[in-house]
Amino acid sequence: MKRLFYILTLTVAASAIHAAPVYHPPGANLTYGDVSNSQSIMSDITNPAASAVQLERDGAQVQFGLISNIGLGIEYGQVDNIFNVIDEKAQAYSSGLAVTVPTLTGNPVADAAAIQNAIDVPVADLNGVLATVAADGYGKVFGSMNLPLMPVVVGNDFLGGALVFDASASVISKANEIHDNIDIDYSTVVSQLTTWDGVSPINLGEVSLDINAQTVTVNNDTTLQTRAAGIGELALGYSRQLMKREQGGLFGGLRAKYYKVGLAQTATRLGNLSDAEQLFQDIRDAEFNYDSRFGLDLGVLWVSENYRLGATVMNLNSPKFTFPGLDVSAYSNGAIARLLGQDYVYTMEAQLKLEAALFSTNRRWALNAGLDANAVPDPFGDDYQWATLSAAYLTDSWWIPGARVGYRGNLAGEKMNYVTLGATLFKAFNIDLAMALNDVTIDGTTVPRGAMLNMGLALSF
Repeated sequence: MKRLFYILTLTVAASAIHAAPVYHPPGANLTYGDVSNSQSIMSDITNPAASAVQLERDGAQVQFGLISNIGLGIEYGQVDNIFNVIDEKAQAYSSGLAVTVPTLTGNPVADAAAIQNAIDVPVADLNGVLATVAADGYGKVFGSMNLPLMPVVVGNDFLGGALVFDASASVISKANEIHDNIDIDYSTVVSQLTTWDGVSPINLGEVSLDINAQTVTVNNDTTLQTRAAGIGELALGYSRQLMKREQGGLFGGLRAKYYKVGLAQTATRLGNLSDAEQLFQDIRDAEFNYDSRFGLDLGVLWVSENYRLGATVMNLNSPKFTFPGLDVSAYSNGAIARLLGQDYVYTMEAQLKLEAALFSTNRRWALNAGLDANAVPDPFGDDYQWATLSAAYLTDSWWIPGARVGYRGNLAGEKMNYVTLGATLFKAFNIDLAMALNDVTIDGTTVPRGAMLNMGLALSF
């Protein structure tokens, strides 16, 4: 299991083909939050109204990214030493779980009671550990990128505002366990002992007992599931000033998006897993099934000299994507078979994002706050609802770097909290890092439960 994330990372690299995936904020937005700012072109693909503000303030007519965003991230569930735990417990499905059965007396009733006493505790422990792993243990690897030269922002008097073209992608992989409780059937033990040949295993439903080897072997539908989702997006947006007053101006924007979403998934019963490489090979070689839909974003920004207030509705039409289920002919557990065999539906639910920024008189210093008003799921149904706070030093100098520090917390789902740090170098290169404040132990070492790194290069003319 330790090599799982290596293979998932290869999957990310091979599959990356969504400008702002809910699980991975793009570019400098990782630190800033999903707020409009004058330091990053990525703000032009956050609030659809932002591009007209940016071009008007900078006096530029064209902005584009050379490679405006490349990002990678990882997230673990809250189960310490999860790989070691699964490797250890998986032995009960292959080489067997060690038990201590006392010497049989020849009395089938008494011997049956002794067998039950010997088996109940270790099997209950195995059940408990695997149930905990299923509930809280998982691993995610994800990445996002904008295609070279994207986004492109063009504004002039003829347009009366700004057009934004974007082509981007993200991919996410997740590995988790689906638990099938290990059920023991003691109803036939007495009759089996009465005719026992002294060698054959005793059949106890989903487990079999080898009395001579003092082991219990498990055979049920506990499953290791791996999934990967790739989201390609083409976007066209338009923004302009809607109203101007002495106190400030109101800007509006809309963005139409074409999504192509692919899903690959595999599931392997723990009892059929000869080694971890089999699982890795399955997800790496799995074919993606694709579905396509259109999405629509709307945004408004009130811009004053020293503050901004904005709101964006992402995926107003809540596009849905449907993917076929897996072949479950090898499964006996009806609930797990139904779960894996049914069509999988991913809905990009509509989300309202609120933002605010306060600037110093010289506009070199900024405080930013962002809030998702509601939670939305990622492609695997895990909810995200970000709240962000950041402080930044902004600069137009080629030699004096810009800097920013922030905090972001997920108010839904796993409720992960991150501290973020970023810099802008030579007026064009952005690098941002996020480290989770929640810890987990992996292979005996305490590490953050999550980390993200973004880099990008963008220019204005």
